[in-house]
Amino acid sequence: MRAPVLSVLLLTVMACGEDALEVLQEEASDCPALPAMQLGAAPSAAVVLNAYYLQEDATRDLRRGRAESPSVEETFAKAAALGAWAIRTNGYNDAAEKRGDTTIQVAPLQYDELSLRGLDLVLTRAAAHGVKLVLPLGNYWDAYGGARQYVEWAGLPSSVQGDARFFTERAVIDHYKAHIARLLSRVNTFDGLRYGEHPAVLAWELLNEPRGKGLDPDGAAMRAWVDEVATVVKTYAPGHLVGTGEEGFDTSSAGYDELFWRDAASPSFFEGGISFRRNTASPVIDFASVHFYPEAYGIGREQTARAGAHWFFEHAAIARDLGKPLFIGEFALRNREGFTLDERRALYRGWFRCAWRSGVGASAPWMFANDARPDEWDDFTFYYRDGTVPADSRNRHADLVIEAAALSGRP
Repeated sequence: MRAPVLSVLLLTVMACGEDALEVLQEEASDCPALPAMQLGAAPSAAVVLNAYYLQEDATRDLRRGRAESPSVEETFAKAAALGAWAIRTNGYNDAAEKRGDTTIQVAPLQYDELSLRGLDLVLTRAAAHGVKLVLPLGNYWDAYGGARQYVEWAGLPSSVQGDARFFTERAVIDHYKAHIARLLSRVNTFDGLRYGEHPAVLAWELLNEPRGKGLDPDGAAMRAWVDEVATVVKTYAPGHLVGTGEEGFDTSSAGYDELFWRDAASPSFFEGGISFRRNTASPVIDFASVHFYPEAYGIGREQTARAGAHWFFEHAAIARDLGKPLFIGEFALRNREGFTLDERRALYRGWFRCAWRSGVGASAPWMFANDARPDEWDDFTFYYRDGTVPADSRNRHADLVIEAAALSGRP
């Protein structure tokens, strides 16, 4: 008689587990319906994949004497097979430690030609595969040089990660603007097309994840920087979209669900220095930008699903009021701690559906890896491994990209 009892208990546990996953998904997708908005020619709620490493992989293969990069080819082919509209990848590399390897700008306005040819190859092969590119022009963080590198190049003392002087010191701003002008004026050595006119580019981002630490509480200094730098991008790439690359933080909770965020997250979301609303309102910014990393942002486990939904639809509504689409440029949950794979899948599926319901322009999970890239390389990797179907658990979320891509553009 014991076996039937155990079977009933097992079925009950499984049912409870399935119910819990359904609740997670429902909470993550609990977003009001808003009219669809588009990021340029992309369908509404398009899927973009993050694969930041393409310029590096292309450059290293060129240094080996190869005519093409197997890694780049694999990434573009698999992104297209999954239905992704575009790939977001680094359009910069100022890393001092990678000079002679993959660094593009090795000193102020001095460039490694082979590293630039690596970026040339990425642009050319994206066009060949029919995949667009979203290209950040620099980094707030130290990785690949970052804001600190520009401050050091200016000879300013005591530089730190995310140095606020990147946004305020005239010598630093002028250097960054001059670099952008040179990059967007470059003629691709593979296809003869100028970067600022290249059809593979969907959008340029002013910086990856700019933050307002050390700046004025109203976000005025950051907005002035956004206006000035975006004007340069518009001048040299008039046919391309321009975004800030920011995470969605603001100077106050006005326009957001203040009671919800008071319980769900750190007050640092609204502490000032950078204003999502103010930056998005800039006449030289074409679309709004947010990122979402609930674990890094200190959001509690029980509030994660709804926090993602709120972050997406509240920012989408603010952007819509300003007449602009929202690009969710990054979002992810860690693979090796916190939520199980099934829980992460429920949350991702719900957030993709929230983006669709909220009329978001596009959303981009972090981070799509080629097969040769070790799983430990990044806390958030997912794959479409050779010889597997997208739903194979080793790929984690690949099939969800297909589902989300199928939603895009639907009324």
